[in-house]
Amino acid sequence: MSQDYKSLNTFPIIRNFSAVQTWTNVVLPGKCRHVTVGCEQHDIYVTFEGTEGGSTTGVHKIFIKSGGYIAISRGRGTNQNNSIQIATKSSSSAEVTLIMEE
Repeated sequence: MSQDYKSLNTFPIIRNFSAVQTWTNVVLPGKCRHVTVGCEQHDIYVTFEGTEGGSTTGVHKIFIKSGGYIAISRGRGTNQNNSIQIATKSSSSAEVTLIMEE
C-alpha cells in the first residue's frame, strides 16, 4: 500500500510502515533532500524504478541487510525523484523506517 508523505513539511521526519514482498511506493515531501531507509529485523530492497505492487524481479535495486540503513541524496531541481519503492526480500511483512531530512 502506497505511503504518501508529500504534505509533511517539518524536518526531520521519521516514519515507520509495513512493507511486503512487492513494491510499496513512498511519495516524498518536496523539500526532502536526504532519505535514510532501513529495517531492523528483515532484509529489504529499495529502488526508484519499481511499480506499486509489482515484483522485485528484473528491477535495478539496492539490497539492505537487516539492521542496516542507507542514506540517499535526492538531487536538485528536475533531477529529483518524487518517490522511492521499498520491498522486503523474503519476509511477508516487515517494519521499515524512513528518515527524511531537508
